[in-house]
Amino acid sequence: MQAGDTERRAGRLTRLPPGRHGLPRDFVARNQRGRLVAGTIAVVAERGFRRATVSQISAAAGVSRRTFYTYFSSKEDCFLATYATIVRHMREAADKAAAGAEDWPAAVAAKLGAALEVLAANPDLARFCLIAPQRAGSEIADRHREAMEATADYLCEGMPPAEERAPSGAVAASLVGGMVALVVRQVEAGKGDSLPELLPDLLEFFLAPFLGHERALGIARGEDASKAAD
Repeated sequence: MQAGDTERRAGRLTRLPPGRHGLPRDFVARNQRGRLVAGTIAVVAERGFRRATVSQISAAAGVSRRTFYTYFSSKEDCFLATYATIVRHMREAADKAAAGAEDWPAAVAAKLGAALEVLAANPDLARFCLIAPQRAGSEIADRHREAMEATADYLCEGMPPAEERAPSGAVAASLVGGMVALVVRQVEAGKGDSLPELLPDLLEFFLAPFLGHERALGIARGEDASKAAD
């Protein structure tokens, strides 16, 4: 893929005019940092973390290497900051979607649905957050593992008192790993824009160990939860 294509993947963010533009310093900083985040996502999604370079990220963002090092100490620092930004954005979208959910399964469905919508709008986010970390160094892989464990805890928030058969936190984390694998398979097959279609499967997969297969299947199909439990 040519450099111009990578820049387009970075979102065609508006660049500041050259020379003295008279814009506030904080505006310039936000603009440049935002473009570096977008450039990092585009380059890493295309090339993977190990093959991505600071020069490529800077070019995709439309800034110099010197500007890159104004905001980040290294490629790893930039990746982790970008990763945290995406995780925060997805959490905010999920929180908004789940606000007012009538029960725990509905909240899980809303959170998963919101995450899938975000990833489908820009599949590069899935490549960056779900694929690249597994093929990067130990520090990034460790951060990704922590994020997956935090996601399991997040999805379990508001769950009624667990029954004796309810799985442990470690099992819940493995369920998140299984859902991630399904999402990655869809993205690598070139079907990232249809990720929301995975929601019923992901919902059934995650809820079944907690609620039983029949009830989880009923909820995933959109049936009344109480009827699904009968």
